[in-house]
Amino acid sequence: MPQTACLVTGSAFVDVDDPGSGLGNPFAVVLGDDVPAWDLERRRTVARRSGAPETVFVNALRGSQLEITVLTPTGQELGACAHGFIGAVHTLAATGALASGDEVEIRTSATAAAVASVRPGDVVMLRFVSRPPRPADDLGPALTGIFPLPVRRPGSTLEILSVGSPKLTVEVTPETFALLRTQLHLLDFDNLLHLQRTAEINGVHLFCRDPQTLLPAQSIQVNAYLGEDLMIDRATGVSNAAQVSADPYVRPGQQVQIAQYSRQGRTAILSIIKGHHGEVQVGGAVTLTSRRPADDGAAPVH
Repeated sequence: MPQTACLVTGSAFVDVDDPGSGLGNPFAVVLGDDVPAWDLERRRTVARRSGAPETVFVNALRGSQLEITVLTPTGQELGACAHGFIGAVHTLAATGALASGDEVEIRTSATAAAVASVRPGDVVMLRFVSRPPRPADDLGPALTGIFPLPVRRPGSTLEILSVGSPKLTVEVTPETFALLRTQLHLLDFDNLLHLQRTAEINGVHLFCRDPQTLLPAQSIQVNAYLGEDLMIDRATGVSNAAQVSADPYVRPGQQVQIAQYSRQGRTAILSIIKGHHGEVQVGGAVTLTSRRPADDGAAPVH
C-alpha cells in the first residue's frame, strides 16, 4: 500500500464492451500505511467528502485476508456490499498488491465476509453464501405506500433475501417494470425509511424476467440508507446475487446477466453465477477514474 493515504475513485459493474459509457456504481477506496490507525470520525469525514455511495477503508492485507471498513456518505457502516468490495480488490490489483488469479477473503468490521477473485480484463468476482429466505408477505401492504403503482406480480410471494444485506425482494411483470421506470421520481422516501426500520431490511429489490427464457433480466433497487437524493441505487450486486441464488429458474452453474436501472435508464451490467449449496458469485468490469490525497477536501464523486 502507498505510504501516504490516498483516495482512489472508480466504478464497478461497467459495460465491459464500452467502459467509457458511464455505467456502473461509483466507489471510493482509501489506502495507505496510516489508514488502519484512523479513528471513526476521520473516516466519516473522508467518506462524506468523497460523496461515493460506498467508501472503503483498507485496514490490512495479510496474505489472502483483506480487512476493510465500508462507510456511506452519512457515516453508516455497511457489512456486505458488492461494488465497494469489488472496488477495493481492483484498486489493490492496480497497485500491484494483488495479481490476476489471486483470491482473497474479505472481512469487514461488521464481520460479513466474501471471497473475491481477480480475473483478466479488469473483472473482479465475489463469492457469497446466501442466507435462508424469510417470508415477508405481511409487508405487501407497505409497498402501496412507497410505490406510485401496484408493483407486486399477482400470485407471487414476498421474501427477504440476503447474502449479507437483507432486501425485500419483489417480482414484477415486464410491463410494470417499464412503467415504474417512468415514475421513480414519485417514490415515497419516508414510507420506505419506515419499512426499512420496522422490517430490519436494507431496501427493496424489484426484478422482472425475460419473457422467453424466464431468467431474471432487469432490476431496480431502492433504499433509504443513503438519503432521499440517492434512494435509487445504480447497482446492487448483493441484491441481485441473493435473488439469483434463490431463483428456481436459474440452474446451479448457470450464469446470467442482469441490467440494473435507475431514473437515468440502464446504469449497470452485473454477471451472476449460481453455485451449489447457497453459493453465488457476482461481479463485473471495473474502471478507475482518479487518485488524490485522502485528506485534500476535494469535490465529492458523483
